[in-house]
Amino acid sequence: METSSIIIGLACLVLIILPIFLLNLSRKRKGQNILSKIQSQATQNNGKITDYEYWNNYAIGIDSQAGVVYYWSKMNKNEPFQKIELSKVALCKITSLRDTDNTDSESLILEFTFTDKTTNRKIVFFNSDHDGLTMHDEYQLAEKWLKTVEKCRETIKSK
Repeated sequence: METSSIIIGLACLVLIILPIFLLNLSRKRKGQNILSKIQSQATQNNGKITDYEYWNNYAIGIDSQAGVVYYWSKMNKNEPFQKIELSKVALCKITSLRDTDNTDSESLILEFTFTDKTTNRKIVFFNSDHDGLTMHDEYQLAEKWLKTVEKCRETIKSK
């Protein structure tokens, strides 16, 4: 009787742990796949990703030697990759947008304003239409990348 209880207990433990393990493995593979896509974009531009982050439906990477930010979004099917050259950026800031219509849609964006003042590029960190109703760590992530971008811009200016 004790042997069968131990076997049943171990089987239940495996049934609980196995899905968690497989889910984490799937996330890790998905992140590696996205990283390889961003790496290939950087390689096409003779660069190399030095820092990288993947979350929800988005990924961002930076080539701090060349001063280029690469961004990938699953939501933008037409242009999933963006390349932003930091030498041409005049201002970078975090913008939180809330729609005033009845949808109550909220977005968290890292906004780049270029020196020509006619072009703005936006990197979405959170969009309530696709990512759920509440932010989790997206604001801290946006702050981290704002600091990373500003540090890279200072390095480029000092060269």
